[in-house]
Parts: sequence; structure tokens; C-alpha cells
Amino acid sequence: MFASINSKLLTAAVGGIGVGALMTTMMRRSDAAVAESSPAAPIVKKGTTKQWRKILILFGPPGAGKGTQAPKIAEQLKIVHLSTGDMLRAAVAAKSDVGLRAKAAMESGALVTDEIVIGIIRDRIQEQDCGFGFMLDGFPRTMVQAEALDGMLATSGEAVTGVVEFNVPDEALETRICGRWVHKNSGRSYHATYAPAMPTSMKNSKDKTPTAENMRDDDTGEALMQRKDDTKEALTKRLASYHKTTIPILDHYGPKKVVFTVNANQAKSKVSQDVACIIPKLGGPQWRQIVMLFGPPGAGKGTQAPKIAAELQIPHLSTGDMLRAAVEAKTPVGLRAKAAMESGALVTDEIVVGIIRDRIAASDCGFGFILDGFPRTVNQAAALDAMLADGLQETVTSVVEFNVPDDALEVRICGRWIHKPSGRSYHATYAPAMPNSLKESGGAACSDNMKDDVTGEQLIQRKDDTKEALTKRLGEYHKMTIPILERYEPCGVVKRIDANQSSKVVWSSIESELQNF
Repeated sequence: MFASINSKLLTAAVGGIGVGALMTTMMRRSDAAVAESSPAAPIVKKGTTKQWRKILILFGPPGAGKGTQAPKIAEQLKIVHLSTGDMLRAAVAAKSDVGLRAKAAMESGALVTDEIVIGIIRDRIQEQDCGFGFMLDGFPRTMVQAEALDGMLATSGEAVTGVVEFNVPDEALETRICGRWVHKNSGRSYHATYAPAMPTSMKNSKDKTPTAENMRDDDTGEALMQRKDDTKEALTKRLASYHKTTIPILDHYGPKKVVFTVNANQAKSKVSQDVACIIPKLGGPQWRQIVMLFGPPGAGKGTQAPKIAAELQIPHLSTGDMLRAAVEAKTPVGLRAKAAMESGALVTDEIVVGIIRDRIAASDCGFGFILDGFPRTVNQAAALDAMLADGLQETVTSVVEFNVPDDALEVRICGRWIHKPSGRSYHATYAPAMPNSLKESGGAACSDNMKDDVTGEQLIQRKDDTKEALTKRLGEYHKMTIPILERYEPCGVVKRIDANQSSKVVWSSIESELQNF
């Protein structure tokens, strides 16, 4: 049913990238799989065509906040959140074949077998709302169920693409769970020790030990109650059962590289932030490699970028080139950029992101692309992330920083001299790039002994290649770059390259990381 997707649906789904580029990618993937057997094959992510549907499983002990995060994940991925209980009740109510079998089992007092539950899931995931995928909550609970689920999915050539575990230490869960009190009639929930959720009666009570007397509903004044499961004894039993069943399942999916653990022992906002980092990875391996390059002036980024692009077989995109091309092509966003420049206004982030969106939809970006010169601010990074998430639900796969100490950069930059007519570059202290005139003079570099080797004409220094100018440029670079790197650090995509080495050694360091780009 889902083996092929028509172009109309595909276009609606991917948004930011054209069907032509996507199909080109899929065909190149097939070619790449053949090339993989060759030792000379370029370093790219290879494999068969990516599975269309996102198939997720959620795990979390009671009180881990899974119920809060699950709807957000479902909404962002545009998939359905399915609970076993709801599916079972719906199948029974619909009187489907497997629903009738489940009803008969329950009425006889027997357990609903794994076979029946798998049948219910099989029927449910064939419905139209599961076209983009689905998220299972409450299943599988055992290894037998996990293997049965895998077998059922394999019949349609599918597999689980993401397993999310919300992890909280048992002692933290005891505080969360055993402090919960509820107002039975309304369902309002309170907490005995967590101030924002503490009832007013407890806040005003001198006795801080929670009892039916000082735990009262704020609206009605009626006594609150604790659920039977919210005691230390009950929780200990529930957690032991959870760990016993969950750990083997996580171990089962671990080698498939689809398990993502979220530290849920944090504020809700931080948990949501960490979940946002893994959202794009939950659909299985991402088609495209999306790389950002950062480096201060003189770090050698310009030397290494073309090599990276060649090895990964993806284009190296600079913001300036894309802007000029869009203006020249008179695209709608290019015309907006032209109007802004002609009026003396700044080209807005919205326009730049729009130009990037158009450019990366081209067929040469089928494997991915390298961004150089963008983003320059955290706001631009956020806008880029939002654009990538919209449509193909992609994410930046690598953020590469070429790191060189400021004092080393001063030597590199302030020693540069150029021959203006030809663009030939020389250096005042680096012997291999030193002009013959300086070598012969034996003195300090000056306009009299810095001459072009070919013409004998005088060399010059750029205005930006002075200590004063460099100090200012580096200050701006660090101020801009550090927050962006901090934004992507939790996502595990930042790669720092020691660029304070020879170009050859730097490239060797990059090569060792390319498989992880």
C-alpha cells in the first residue's frame, strides 16, 4: 500500500525540495549502493531508498513526562499517536474480525494474545491518517511482542525508525509520583512538594506533611486524594517491572541505531528542547548531508571546503554567490533582494533563507550541501532550522569549526602580502611562501623588500590584514560563532578541527571525520 507514493502526495510532503531533485537523489542512492563495494568510492552516506513512513516507539517509566512530550512529537512529525488500549477498544467497537476475537477473549476471561494485538495494530496502521507514519505508545511491552512487531512491519518492507526513551532516575520519580494528589471529581492534579503545583491549603499550612486535612482543592476546598499506584511500595513494583521489560527491548533496537535517550529529569522546557534535537532523526537515516562551515579569517576554511565538497559529492554554497545568482535569475525572492539592496536597506534573514530554500531544491543538492557564510547569528540559525524542518523534516548533520588560536592567526594574517594585479599571495615569515626579494635581503618585511617573484613589482598588504583590524574581526567572529555552536552542541553535530597545523594534517583530520558528516 505504501510501497509507492504518487508525485502529487510527494510534492505536498516534501515542500522545500522538488520532486525532480528528490527522485534524482533516490536514483543516485541506488548507484551509490553499487559503488560502495569499490575501495575508491567517494565517502558518502550510502544505502537503499529511505523508508517513507516514520515508525516510532515511546518508552518511559510512570511520571517521566512521556504524556506531555508525545503529542508534541506527533504534531511535529505529522504522524498519529497510537495507544494499545485505544486501538483495542476501537477494534472491538468496530466489530472487525480481530476486534471480535479480542472481545471473545476478554469475555471469556482470557488474555488478549500478542497475535491479536499485532493484528489490531496491522489493521490500524493501514488507515489513511497513518500515511506519513505512526507512534506506538504502550507496545511492545516484551521482547516477544517487539519481534512480532518487527516481523509484521517487515512484510511491507518497513522497520521501526525511532525508539525514544524518556529517562528519569528512580529516586527522582519517587519524588514526582509519591507527591501527587488529585481532586477526584474534576481530575485536577496537585503536588505536595513542587511549589507551582502545590495547593493553596498546603502553602498556608504550618504542618508541611501532606494529609487529607491540608491537601485541598483550590476551587472547591474539597479534600484531595492519592491514587493507589502513587505510593512508594506500588511505585517500586511498577518500576521494577518497567525496567525488566524495557531494557531488553532497548538492547534489541540499539544495534539498529534507532534508539534515542532523552534526559527527562529536567525542566519541561529543557526536555522539549532536547526532544527537538532528535525529532529530525526519528524518521530513519536522513537522505541529505547538510554541513555548516565556521572558521575565523586565516583558518584555512577556503582551502579545505572544496575538498570536503568533492569527497561528499555535494555543492559548496556561499551566501554571496546564492544572492547574486537569485538576483540575476530574477526569481521572486531574488527580486525582493534586489529591491532591498537598491533602496539601501539590509537584505532580511527571511529573504536570505528564501534564497537558500530555492537553491537547495536544485538537483545538485540531492545528496546535500555545504553552507559557508550562513548562519551568522542565532536568529538566522533558528530560521534555517525551521526551514529545513518544514517539508522533508531535515536537520543540520554537521557543524564544522576550524579552530586556530588568535595569536597564531595574527602571525598568519598580518604576515600576508599580495601582488595586486595577479592576486599572487606571499608571506613575510612562512618560508615556503616568502618572496625571493625578502629571502635575499635578510631584513624585516617592508615595501622595499617585498616584491613579486614574477614581475619584481611591489607587494601590498590588505587593510584587513593589520593587527588592529584583525583584533576587531576576531572579536566579531567569536561573538557570532560561539552562540551558534552552543545551539547545535546538544544535538551532537559539532565537530571541531584543529586547524593550527599544516594543511595536509588538517585535511587528514577532516578525512577521519567525513564518515560522520
